[in-house]
Amino acid sequence: MVTHQQAVERTSTGFWIHLACYIIVVSGLAVLNYQRNPDNLWVLWVAGGWGIGVVSHACAFFTRRGKLIERTEERMNRREKRQEDATI
Repeated sequence: MVTHQQAVERTSTGFWIHLACYIIVVSGLAVLNYQRNPDNLWVLWVAGGWGIGVVSHACAFFTRRGKLIERTEERMNRREKRQEDATI
């Protein structure tokens, strides 16, 4: 069985990885956009679209953290059970 602490760590890690990937990728695309085509700021579409996802993830992470942890724990338990059933 998955412990509550494992679910907490996975939920927290998932959010921070999502945020870090967003910052790194959008920064790289901004540099590329500025170097190649500074007159057309297409990177704003990427930053805005993906930013909506990051903001909604952040809202859920900071306001409904208990629910996210509970869902993560249930999902991890189901996955573990499937793996056990597959080895039998």
